[in-house]
Order: sequence, then C-alpha cells, then structure tokens
Amino acid sequence: MSVSTTTHDIIPPRVFAAIIAGLVVVVALVAAMRPGSGGGDVVPAAAPLASLTIRVEDGSSGSVIVKDAATGSVIRIFRSGEGAFVRATLRALINDRRHRGLPAEGDFKLETQAGGQLHLIDGVTGKRLTLNAYGPDNSAVFAAFMSNQKGEGQ
Repeated sequence: MSVSTTTHDIIPPRVFAAIIAGLVVVVALVAAMRPGSGGGDVVPAAAPLASLTIRVEDGSSGSVIVKDAATGSVIRIFRSGEGAFVRATLRALINDRRHRGLPAEGDFKLETQAGGQLHLIDGVTGKRLTLNAYGPDNSAVFAAFMSNQKGEGQ
C-alpha cells in the first residue's frame, strides 16, 4: 500500500515573501523608535547640505500625497498599494505621536548630510531616522522627494 501526499500552499510563496519583508520593515522601524535605542534621537554634528519640509496628506481611494510644506506643491502621489516603505515609515512616526499623546498632524523634515546620509525628522517628536539604514532602494524613494521639490512628479 502506498501513501500519497500532496501539498497545497495556503499562501503563495511570493505573497509570503512580501509579508515577511513588510514585517521586517515594521520591526526595524519600531526598534529604531524605542526610547533609549539610539535609533531615533541621534543628532548629526554638521549642518545639513540640503533640507526639505514635507507635509503628508491622505488622498482619495487610499492614496498618500506628499507635498512641499513651504509651497504646498505636490511632490509625489502614492496610489493605493504603492509606496509601502513610505507608508510604513510615516505611519510608525504618526503612531509614535499618538502613543505620546501628541497631535497626529505635523510636518516632517528631510535632511541630507555630507557622506550621503539622509535623515527623516519628525517635526512634532523630534525623532530622527537615518533612512540609509533601511537600504538604498528605500532611502532612494525619500531622496527623490529632495530632487523633485517643484511639484513635477506624481
């Protein structure tokens, strides 16, 4: 008598890999924001080479709109399902505000430092994230905001 076994994937391998990648990003962001972790409060010694203050708004149908806070011009629109790293990063910072009893509204500042370091600073809590730590592809999304300050992108 032979026994035949078949396997059926409940979750397709690509979906599983995407879930794991998302969890890694969330865990890294949470770890960087823990008090005393050093990941969120390190202040660079030198003045930034460039900076941009951004405002983030919820758009229709689940979109996220990134604007230049000074001019109000649209820098980038992430449609539903796009910009997972940007969404996760900003959501974690806003949740940190709420956890501290602070208003969820408020701007964020991007700063580039000598050596190519890119920082995202929460204007409400003062938290500072070094975006390069999350990999070149993830930091490149935020770096593109710096080069597209005139509202030419979406």
